[in-house]
Amino acid sequence: MRQVSRDEASALAGLALARGGVFFGQGMLVRPDLLIEALLAVDGVTVLPGKVARVDRVGAGWSVRDATGAELARADTVILANAAGARAVLAESGLLDPLPRVAQMHALAGEVTLVPAAALGGGPRCIVGGEGYLLPDVGVGCVAGSTYVHGATEARIGAEGQRVTLDKAAGLLGGGFPDFEALEPGSLQGWAGWRAVLPGRLPAVGELPHASGLWLAIGYASRGLSWSALMGDLIAARLAGEPSPLETDLAQLISPR
Repeated sequence: MRQVSRDEASALAGLALARGGVFFGQGMLVRPDLLIEALLAVDGVTVLPGKVARVDRVGAGWSVRDATGAELARADTVILANAAGARAVLAESGLLDPLPRVAQMHALAGEVTLVPAAALGGGPRCIVGGEGYLLPDVGVGCVAGSTYVHGATEARIGAEGQRVTLDKAAGLLGGGFPDFEALEPGSLQGWAGWRAVLPGRLPAVGELPHASGLWLAIGYASRGLSWSALMGDLIAARLAGEPSPLETDLAQLISPR
């Protein structure tokens, strides 16, 4: 990690940028679709189709059930990692009341826009971030993001959101891209979805003190890929009785309670 001037940042990105910043030489761009495929191919991973509605205590373990009451799975240890959907599962299971922070979790809509790489002379060679971000092209365009829509009833792609993402991308650039400046908001492809957000924007991760064997890994907000890797290590260490990757005071900040 090192500080770079505007000229050096532009050289690293391969296109003119508006300002310098901090360069993370080991920073990575991850394609979620390929990552998910790789994770599902790991030995020991089994996918069981179904939508969980509640969990019930059965002996020393837990029964995972759908809305009809049919059992989907049973295990001594269950980890709810279903983002904003965990709140409804906990409420239906009678386990939400002791978790006031989780009870305040909400879904925050947002969208990203696919900018044709040709409009940016091929696009950046590395991730460019600031007030928004612009990602290198991996075959579908350069991803520009993102929006934060409070109180939305649906996550959708639209002209208003694309105007925001394109403006954010323009703020990162040093100008001189007439094809980019000519892009019409609402005419581009993109993706819209939801973030699970908790008060303080920190996740809720750990075993529930009032429901031993039931764990949460939720509330990653805008940093799901970064948080999930670290939280996976944290949960695995606790289950295996190994040293925690987080100091005790930091782990307490993300306690579900």
